Amino acid sequence: DMPLDRAALIGCSVMTGVGAVMHTSNVRPGDTVAVIGCGGVGLSAINGAAAAGAGRIIAVDTVASKLELARTFGATDSVDASAGDVVKQIRELTGKRGVDHAIEAIGLKQTIEDAFNMLVKGGLATVVGMARYDLKIELPAITFLQERRIQGSMMGGVRNSIDIPRYVDFYMQGKLKLDELISRHRPLSEVNEAFDDMKTGA
Repeated sequence: DMPLDRAALIGCSVMTGVGAVMHTSNVRPGDTVAVIGCGGVGLSAINGAAAAGAGRIIAVDTVASKLELARTFGATDSVDASAGDVVKQIRELTGKRGVDHAIEAIGLKQTIEDAFNMLVKGGLATVVGMARYDLKIELPAITFLQERRIQGSMMGGVRNSIDIPRYVDFYMQGKLKLDELISRHRPLSEVNEAFDDMKTGA
């Protein structure tokens, strides 16, 4: 019964984003979560955080339309990264507290470091974004005394034979938003144009 164009999304961005929240990070009800980057993976992470019962979900991006879309996936707040220091904005938004979990879905030095720096004491940053092989990050060593942690996530730590059918069930039950991830359908004859759309973020 699963529409195949929706099912195709589960095999990459959806299981990466949802899995990073539910498996790798183990977000619990009431946690505050920031998701940096609101593409397919980030929106899926937001959806996963909402399904996991996160108390507050903060979407971070530079594109206003993506921040608006993030709210339909479950974001309770948004931060415009183009407006200045993201960590400062997050701390102001949370009463100088920070977040329990930061999900980084871009793969840039600045965004990975921001994810770590916006954490509360004992918080966990999970890097999902595909960084360049030679990329190095810098973290303030003193903050490790606050028991902050950083980890990576590969495809959301998903167990394919168990979790993909589970995500199909989530979609069929209305818990997982997939329709909203599709911006356009193209015939196979326009596959090159579709790749161009993907590369430009269209």
